[in-house]
Amino acid sequence: MPSSPLEIFTASISAVVENDQSNIASGLYSHAEGSQTVAKSLFSHAEGFKTTTLGNVAHAEGFMTTASDNSSHAEGYKTTADGNCSHAEGDETTASGESSHAEGMYTIASNDASHSEGKASIASGPISHAEGNRTTASGDDSHAEGSRSVASGSSSHAEGEDTTASGSVSHAEGLNTQANAR
Repeated sequence: MPSSPLEIFTASISAVVENDQSNIASGLYSHAEGSQTVAKSLFSHAEGFKTTTLGNVAHAEGFMTTASDNSSHAEGYKTTADGNCSHAEGDETTASGESSHAEGMYTIASNDASHSEGKASIASGPISHAEGNRTTASGDDSHAEGSRSVASGSSSHAEGEDTTASGSVSHAEGLNTQANAR
């Protein structure tokens, strides 16, 4: 039975290696739990399998998730939150813009305050929102929703199926419609 602090520490390290958990909590007040998790920064928390937190006050949970910027949160399966105050959840989603949010499956929110949700939707414009199936919101303050809709104009809105709003302050809705106002 270990009695000194060094013996207790050595015994706990041995138990981790024997169980192949290999968790690392190296940040001040950080916490790592599960298997092969890493919590490197101040007040960070990693839980699950091969999850990693690199930002201060970051949280990664699930399977191979990464929260790499300050106050970021990644949860689910292979999600990445690498924007400051970003949140990625679901299946292989990425939130890389500051204060961005990606949720669903294969979604990307890559610009500041962008939001993507659904399946394979991309919000790449600042303050853009893409939701649905394979929608793209690339214009500043743009919004695309539905299926394969594209809002590429500044402050544009495309909704429905195969709609495109490419002009500034344009709005397209329905099936195979386009709004190209300048």
